[in-house]
Amino acid sequence: MIDVDPQTVTNRELAALALQAKGRVNRLYLHWTAGHYEDVYDDYHLNIGPGGEMYLTCTTLTELKEHTWRRNTGSIGIALCCAADAQAGSGWDTDFGSEPPTVMQIEALAQAVAVLTACLGLEINVLTVTTHCEAALFDGYGPHSGDPQLRWDLWYLPDLPLESALKPGGYIIRSKALWYRSEILRQRR
Repeated sequence: MIDVDPQTVTNRELAALALQAKGRVNRLYLHWTAGHYEDVYDDYHLNIGPGGEMYLTCTTLTELKEHTWRRNTGSIGIALCCAADAQAGSGWDTDFGSEPPTVMQIEALAQAVAVLTACLGLEINVLTVTTHCEAALFDGYGPHSGDPQLRWDLWYLPDLPLESALKPGGYIIRSKALWYRSEILRQRR
């Protein structure tokens, strides 16, 4: 359901919420809404708009949200507000539709992952920071499964601003998040 009055949140505020959830959240699931840039959905704890603005749709990060089949307990769902009319193709030739993920969204997502994992005490790897596509592949409803509930969120993404070639989305986001996290830790010293 679309949240008509979402609350914006900063990385500092997100960090405070993550510290309150430490020990009760052990995974992050990354999505896109497959909707329009201005649509913020309350299925996710956090939505990221096209300019990198973050919208919170919960009061605590431990609130149960229905974002990833059978993987919602103890997890945070984060979605990019984008990908209306997107078509998967073979992944590497994805058509992101009329509202593709923006560079600012991808960077804001990586920054949010860095902040959340640092404050929650989580490593950044595929088992703790997982795209919906990766979860769907693990659980049998991802690309090439033939499942009518197929999910392929963030299967591939452009590695912008470095290059426009599409690469596995989870790899791109986790790599960027690791860099941002190292910067966060460096600044704390």
